[in-house]
Amino acid sequence: MSLFQICYGPEIGSILQTVQKYPGIARTELIAKYQYQPEGDISSLMDAALIFLMNLHFIKMDDLKHIWPLNHSEVKDFHYLQRLKEIAEESNNPADSNYIFSTMHYSLFVVPNQLYIIDLHYEANLKFDKLAISQEKVNAWKRIMEYFGLGYRVYGGFYALPRLELMESVVKDIGQWEGPLQLFFEKKINPIIPCVHNGNVFNGIVYAVLNLGKDSILKLSKKQDLPYTSFGEKKEWNWVKIGGETA
Repeated sequence: MSLFQICYGPEIGSILQTVQKYPGIARTELIAKYQYQPEGDISSLMDAALIFLMNLHFIKMDDLKHIWPLNHSEVKDFHYLQRLKEIAEESNNPADSNYIFSTMHYSLFVVPNQLYIIDLHYEANLKFDKLAISQEKVNAWKRIMEYFGLGYRVYGGFYALPRLELMESVVKDIGQWEGPLQLFFEKKINPIIPCVHNGNVFNGIVYAVLNLGKDSILKLSKKQDLPYTSFGEKKEWNWVKIGGETA
């Protein structure tokens, strides 16, 4: 089974929530819950989402095709991205489709610090030459990543600027923290969303976090003589505090 499923995004979270609400639900019963119109057959769409969730180890299906959640807590968008990071680290096999799916964002955007790729199909196959990736699967990857908040589909390409809602959710989950902004990226954000390569922080994550500072989700400031990288258009920020007032 592969993460490269022809999914659209919203159905993934909805199906997971249904399975969590009805542990042990039969596949046929689950499909019936979503088959709102008598005409057509949504089985392939449902199966694609189920395979995707099974690959992430959020659900399992037994021999009788009953589906069980592997945890009952709320799964937020960044939890999907965090799990993809774990899968990439567990595999590290350039011929494994799940490794490719999980590391495309890091390899194609973070490593070269490139915000926008117009022909992701070409770049993905150029980078991961051990396994051919169809245009349809690349398009599905873009849809799913957009749904999780990792970027936007723009003019046929992908713009890897994370949505503020995603970053706000991550920051709120981190909780109270204060320290150098560089260490915030390296120690707090990177374990959830890979964003650091050779000590350089991906611009997409930087821009998103700096924008959060404008909305008072976190407090940014400048400390003198701090031996860490400063960020911003004028390199005006090098310290971050979540919770409370900036010292």
